[in-house]
Amino acid sequence: LSAGKDDSFTFMYLGNIGPVAGCDLLIDAFNSLQNTNTRLVIAGSGSMKDQLMKQVSNQKINNVEFWSVPDGQVPATQAMADILLLPIKKGAASTSIPSKLPAYMFSAKPIIATVDHDSDTAKAIREAGCGWIIEPENPAALGALMQEITTMPKEKLHSMGMKGREYALKHFSKQANLAKLMAVIEQTAKK
Repeated sequence: LSAGKDDSFTFMYLGNIGPVAGCDLLIDAFNSLQNTNTRLVIAGSGSMKDQLMKQVSNQKINNVEFWSVPDGQVPATQAMADILLLPIKKGAASTSIPSKLPAYMFSAKPIIATVDHDSDTAKAIREAGCGWIIEPENPAALGALMQEITTMPKEKLHSMGMKGREYALKHFSKQANLAKLMAVIEQTAKK
C-alpha cells in the first residue's frame, strides 16, 4: 500500500481489474480533471492491469496509481479513499448487486457508480443517499462529476459515506440477514 500524497483528493477503484470493470473509462474520466491535487487509485489485480498501466504511461497521465492489495487489507485500503468508484458496463448490473457495493458501503465512503439507472445497484445507492449514479460508459459525464465532487465540503462527503454504512448495516450485514432468514424458516416451518 502507498499512501501517496496525504493531501490529494483520492478517487479509488478496488477490485478485479478485468474487462467488465471499465477501469479504462475511469482513467479517461480522470484525465479530464482540471484539479491537479487529485489522484486515481486502481487497487487490485486482474487481466487488464498491465494494459491499463500502459495506457496511463503512453498517454502520460499524472496521478494514476496502481496498488496491490494484500490479503485482509481491503478495509484499510478503502479507508485511504475520499470517493469509491463502481464502474459497471451497460447491462452488467441489471441482474444482481455486485459484492463490491456492500463492501464499499461498509467503508463509509461515498460512491460514484456508473450503472444502469434502473439497476438494483442504482436503487440501493439512491435509497441510502450515499453517492451518485452516472450512466455507464460515459467518461465525459463521469469526469464532470468527479471535478464537481472535488470542491464539495468534506463534511458532506463524510455524511454521505455514513449513510451508506447505515444502509449496509440495515440491509447487508450478517445480523440483519440472519434475522430475515430465520423469519423465513419459521414461516415455512409453521406451514
